[in-house]
Amino acid sequence: MNISRIIFALFALFIVLLVSANDSFRIEELTAIGLFVYFLLNFIDSIGKSYNPLDVLILIALFQCMVMPTVVYHVYNDDIGIKALKYDMTVSADRYYGFIFPAVIALIIGIKLPGVAQRSYQQRIYQTIQRAKQHLQGKGNVGFLFIIIGFVSGIMTFFVPGDLNYVVYLFEKLLYVGVLYIYFSDFKSKKLYLGLAFFFIFSKSLVAGMFGELVYIVMLGSLLVLLGQKIKNYLKFGIALAGMVFIFLIQSVKSEYRAAAWSGTGGGASLYLELVQDRLSDPGKFFDWTTLFPFVNRANQGMIIGKVMDHVPARAPFANGETIFTSLAASFVPRLLWPNKPIAGGKVNMERFTGFVIDGYSMNISPLGEAYGNFDVEGGIVFMFFYGLFFALVITMLLQIGKKRPTILLWIPVLFLNSVQIETDILMCVNSMIKSLLFVWFCYWAGDRFLRLKL
Repeated sequence: MNISRIIFALFALFIVLLVSANDSFRIEELTAIGLFVYFLLNFIDSIGKSYNPLDVLILIALFQCMVMPTVVYHVYNDDIGIKALKYDMTVSADRYYGFIFPAVIALIIGIKLPGVAQRSYQQRIYQTIQRAKQHLQGKGNVGFLFIIIGFVSGIMTFFVPGDLNYVVYLFEKLLYVGVLYIYFSDFKSKKLYLGLAFFFIFSKSLVAGMFGELVYIVMLGSLLVLLGQKIKNYLKFGIALAGMVFIFLIQSVKSEYRAAAWSGTGGGASLYLELVQDRLSDPGKFFDWTTLFPFVNRANQGMIIGKVMDHVPARAPFANGETIFTSLAASFVPRLLWPNKPIAGGKVNMERFTGFVIDGYSMNISPLGEAYGNFDVEGGIVFMFFYGLFFALVITMLLQIGKKRPTILLWIPVLFLNSVQIETDILMCVNSMIKSLLFVWFCYWAGDRFLRLKL
């Protein structure tokens, strides 16, 4: 038995016992805190040892759907101003945790089940990456080509309209793949090109005021880069702490920066650094409940799930799988043949499942909220098991493909970029995965057929 996991479990139990000194906490809330601490410590310990992007999904689901709702229930939920702004949890804690607790547990079981059945998972991941390194010796030019295509496509996304924009968006992701191809190759001056690529990625995030993709791609890419490296524990926890501070800073200044950037009155690196410096100049703000509320509210996906549970079935019927099946169909049928097929972004689902009409900003019900809105409590729990299992089986499939095409693992950050998120919906997560898989197949096919490049 892994001694580290025993230590992590004991530490998680210790945290739970500390929190339980306040007897107002429910057993589900205490268990959620314990699970989050355990999976977080296990995730940090796995840096350099193994690689599973779905561990990120588990952490986000526990944090956004269970830990943050606990904070809101105990700190903010009875505040008159919070209720007036509709930022409260809406439904009782009994009803909310009666669904969300077993649903998240079912998601975790679905994700972990294939790995339990394949005890060699960690070894297979490492061996596939080693074969990818060998395969890319003398082929760094492939990564350079990807970076050029991704760079040009990234600029084009500002000008190409309609459905064609999504095609360009997929080609833009070659920038991320190219970075990994160059890193794992013997390409000369790789540090220069990697630096330029990262500069472009960060610059585009600043221009658009959108940092979510930057955070996820850096996280998934960095974990892949660190795979196989012997990293001391203090360094792992230092990396994790720096990453959490980075994310916290981004979230704390994002609203102010985005307002300035989108209004045309400001933006750019100077404003961003100014806002970050302002936050760091007064660390006390990070521990004030009033100042913390925007971050808590942004991270609390349970707020929207609670509104789904309040709205359905009291004011709208269960969808009985309609939006799920429609999402699957939308992944394969082009808009040219289905002009009215659903559009990702959350507007339709928010209106249907919560009664809220959103305009000018993005908000979505999450896969958990959509699972409840379609199948009620019991059916939603079962669905979340198969939802987690689906993505776990995709990784199993990629490892199988990796026997002949080891570089397939370098596409994982792009393939799972949207699938590890919890604040979107099933259309975004599944549709993105399926279309990205088709895009990867096309790139390998085109490389073999037209460019004579064995990607």
